[in-house]
Amino acid sequence: MRGLIVVKRVAKPFFLATYQPFKAVGFVFVKLVGVPAYRGIFFVRRFVHTILLPAKHRFFYLLSNRYTVHALMIILVGIIGVTNFQTRNVRAETFGQKSILYSLVSVDDSQTVEVVEAGKSVLIPGGQSSYFADATLDTRTQFHQTELDQTGATTQPQGVPTRSSVETYVVQEGDTLGRISVRFHLSISTILSANGLTLRSTIRPGDTLKILPRDGIIYTVKRGDTLSRIANTYNVQIQDIASANQLESNATLKVGAEILLPGATQVAAPAALARKPVSVKDIISNTPIPKASVSTAGWVWPTNWHVITQYYGWKHTGIDVDGDYSTSSIAAHDGVVSYTGWRTGYGLTVEIDHGNGLKTRYAHNSKIYVNRGDVVSAGERLAQTGTTGRSTGTHLHFEVILNGKFQNPLSYVR
Repeated sequence: MRGLIVVKRVAKPFFLATYQPFKAVGFVFVKLVGVPAYRGIFFVRRFVHTILLPAKHRFFYLLSNRYTVHALMIILVGIIGVTNFQTRNVRAETFGQKSILYSLVSVDDSQTVEVVEAGKSVLIPGGQSSYFADATLDTRTQFHQTELDQTGATTQPQGVPTRSSVETYVVQEGDTLGRISVRFHLSISTILSANGLTLRSTIRPGDTLKILPRDGIIYTVKRGDTLSRIANTYNVQIQDIASANQLESNATLKVGAEILLPGATQVAAPAALARKPVSVKDIISNTPIPKASVSTAGWVWPTNWHVITQYYGWKHTGIDVDGDYSTSSIAAHDGVVSYTGWRTGYGLTVEIDHGNGLKTRYAHNSKIYVNRGDVVSAGERLAQTGTTGRSTGTHLHFEVILNGKFQNPLSYVR
């Protein structure tokens, strides 16, 4: 106790001596800084409250108004009504194709890439079996660029002569629609449409054919037609029509005149087939069928087996159908063989032009039995199933392409 008393007597004078300087500094700081700062904050706060409180009251008044709920319901009903008017038929495989995600992850429609290098051989790994005996292409052999040329696995040569008007061609001995289309760098569909032919038509030496300057159709102008109406009907750009026919964009068309519609097709694609119920037993069965099943629209299943290992979707442009080296790729519809040969990723490939902008593609084959320009019927054998290109296991990759856009093959075949 006595010790504490001694400490108090000594500490008090020391504390008073050291306190005076801090007291003076604190007084100056509070008077010159603290009070003005507090006063400024007070006035700013009062000014802000003066502005915000009326707005706050108006907001709560709007929420508490009895007509607000009615207005919100009317707006909601209007939005739903407009959405329903704009609703389109959406299938499972095309759901979400207008979304941002689809544009980021989807496969580009023009993904096919052909690699052709002059003076180099294309080597397909495999054994030493011969394919010359039965005039087929065998994946287990080595063949050169000249052999690919014979099957159509080349790009169009440079320096293609341009035509500014419709020409007439006299059919020569040995000509086929495929060879004529290659010679004039036109699609088979264009030649058929321009001459009123079908895939069943026969051409003979001495026949004359109209050869258009470019792919498209010849359209006869009718009463009331305008460039804008024709362009909208056939999904063609007005500028393309005007350029192909040396016309002005606002030109008046003469009734009965014939004009070229570049890139247009004559008739719409066949209607999609109705879905038929399939039993689980049929789906998982590997039993080969004796022939492809025929649909009412003239389409047939493109191979012997019906086991689908991968369906059409965002990242897959066709369907994969299981098979082995005893199964074949089969023409799904009547048409003309427009391509046979090697495509990057697809391996040995056959493509058929069915007219009206519709094509089918058969990929990953091990042998090809047809040549470019051959006219084939639905159900005819095209190739032997294989696993060439980017493939894991023997199967057929089957695609349907309409005007350059991939379609769901199951809308055409069952």
